[in-house]
Amino acid sequence: MTSSGAQRARALDLLSRGDMAGGIAGLEGHVAGAPDDAGAWLALGAAYAAEERWADAARALARAVERNGGEEEIEARLAYARALVRLGRLDEAAAELRRGAAIEPPDPRALRELGVVLYDLRLYDEAARWLARACEAAPEDARAAFALGLAHEARREIAPAIAAYREAVRRAPSFADARLTLADALASIGEHERALGELEALLARERSHEQAARNREVLQRALAEMRARRLLGKTERELVRSALVMEAQLRRREARAAPATAEGAAARQIVRYTAPLLELHVTLDPSSGPGSGAIEALHLALTDPDRAARAEDDVFKVTVIGEDGRQAPVSYATGASLTLVREAIGCPMTQASALYTSLLKGSPSVDWGGATLRFASVPGTGGAPGGERHGLLVGQRA
Repeated sequence: MTSSGAQRARALDLLSRGDMAGGIAGLEGHVAGAPDDAGAWLALGAAYAAEERWADAARALARAVERNGGEEEIEARLAYARALVRLGRLDEAAAELRRGAAIEPPDPRALRELGVVLYDLRLYDEAARWLARACEAAPEDARAAFALGLAHEARREIAPAIAAYREAVRRAPSFADARLTLADALASIGEHERALGELEALLARERSHEQAARNREVLQRALAEMRARRLLGKTERELVRSALVMEAQLRRREARAAPATAEGAAARQIVRYTAPLLELHVTLDPSSGPGSGAIEALHLALTDPDRAARAEDDVFKVTVIGEDGRQAPVSYATGASLTLVREAIGCPMTQASALYTSLLKGSPSVDWGGATLRFASVPGTGGAPGGERHGLLVGQRA
């Protein structure tokens, strides 16, 4: 072995025994005399990184990348990109990871880490594409699935985000961050029971997990409040005491049979409530129990939509905060609609506003807490003055 090779071997031995200072000094001396030794530059960069000397690590690893075209090339590029991330040089890290991902066959780590860096750069669409590739390339990599969920959620695509978080949990049942984030995502769409189930599963594995215990307590209270407040599943007794009926001074008019949904099914009943600008059509399910049937759906229609949209809300006293943080004026139509959503599904006004806004922006329907919200025509109003009426329908999800 040459003296240079012996020096390299001694330095690597010192590093393996935890003598970082001695190992680094030995490698620095070695590369001074053998500047083309890519493996030594890689080892030196890794040693600097272990000491969190990120600027030194980046310089050494850049040398390793320049001189490496063999089996260690992907390791050098990955290590260099990680050092660049630590230095906040995300654009350079992404470029390095793209080069690493181009090496055939693609290393799943390069695909995943490129997706994560693109996420940090807020390039969420591109991040999702690379992370999907990483999930395919490494079917048991839970962190790739978790990162894919974060990218989907950043794109406001909650369904694929939840699916990705579930996949991360399947791949690594003890992955606490994945379960916590899955629970948060489920709670964000009102699926409190399922969110609690994920937290219970986490606490069964880690009984002392403080964040999971705190989140469970918050969700338990929220679920109890939602069940107590929501009108869906309740009866007309609760409906007539609601803010929607009392503040709008809705009056009960007539009941009629709903169109049959299935042969042999109990006939639903639709009860109509009216006020000068509103009609509320309440679908009751008599098979749900004795006495007055349970509310299955609430359908709010405006009898004079133009007037309701022009009139400022001084009935429901709804407050909406705009994106700039200031209070926005609310029309009578908006006040009534938000009150319906809030009371029908038992959610806070902020959540009701977000759901209603999603519908106004073009979503055909929105699911939250076991309910579905959508705009629909009101059955039986074809002969009403002004023709068939359309309105906001909130009902139990099938």
